[in-house]
Amino acid sequence: MKLTHPPLKSGSLLAGRHPAAGEQKALVLLDKSGQKVIYKTFAAGEIMPTHHASVDVFVTVLAGRLIIRQEDVPTEATAGDYVIIPSGAPHSLECLEAARILIFR
Repeated sequence: MKLTHPPLKSGSLLAGRHPAAGEQKALVLLDKSGQKVIYKTFAAGEIMPTHHASVDVFVTVLAGRLIIRQEDVPTEATAGDYVIIPSGAPHSLECLEAARILIFR
């Protein structure tokens, strides 16, 4: 059977049956019309300095524990949690345990 669309892309972000995405710092899984899905890994103690995005950002924690600060107000997030950061809001990240996250922006 001939496909009329590109083939499926698959991989594992945790411990699934597909090939592992690996330990790279950041991997753009999807980039469509300016919207991105990004997989990121962080080591314990790693930080992401204060920055902002021009769109709302949805962060979901796949593994680990981290603190996301928006305008110096901390929110702790662990595996299974999500955080929505409003467009333009200054925010930073501090990794308390090795973590894997997905970012939708």
